[in-house]
Amino acid sequence: MKLNKRYNNSAVILHWVSGLLILFVLLTGTFVLSEMPNTLEKINSFRVHMILGIVITLLTIVRIIVIAKSKQLEPLKVNSFRAKLIKFNHVAIYIVLLLIGLSGVLLAKGSGLGEIVFFGLDAELYNSFKDYGAGIVHGFLTKLLLFLIAMHLVGVFSYKLKTKESILKRM
Repeated sequence: MKLNKRYNNSAVILHWVSGLLILFVLLTGTFVLSEMPNTLEKINSFRVHMILGIVITLLTIVRIIVIAKSKQLEPLKVNSFRAKLIKFNHVAIYIVLLLIGLSGVLLAKGSGLGEIVFFGLDAELYNSFKDYGAGIVHGFLTKLLLFLIAMHLVGVFSYKLKTKESILKRM
């Protein structure tokens, strides 16, 4: 069976579009939204964050399906332990992305934020979303995702240093 040297175009496009959206939402959510007081001026920022979060969650599901249906890639030139770490990191990223989406939906539903943002419910925003279990989980998972992405990038660059080959050619 002949293995592919690179991912198919759909997987590549989904990877880079998702990656950019994820970084944007993670960074703005962590360093902008979380620092803003929960006032009505924050509604539009929440709307963008929530819409992009839903898009990222749906793209993650599509990515999983595309990868599952794609031909297998040639294995990387790594030992079996590192191969398992790479596999674990990729699977963990997908799982954490799905859990972030789920916790975001649960937080929006539990706090009434979804109704306020999308349906114009005239209600005061809750003072701290960290008072909700889903809010705590959402915040923790975003930090975990940042760590997993950092490990993903470290792996890409260390592979280049060790083998002198660019793993980015696959993607």
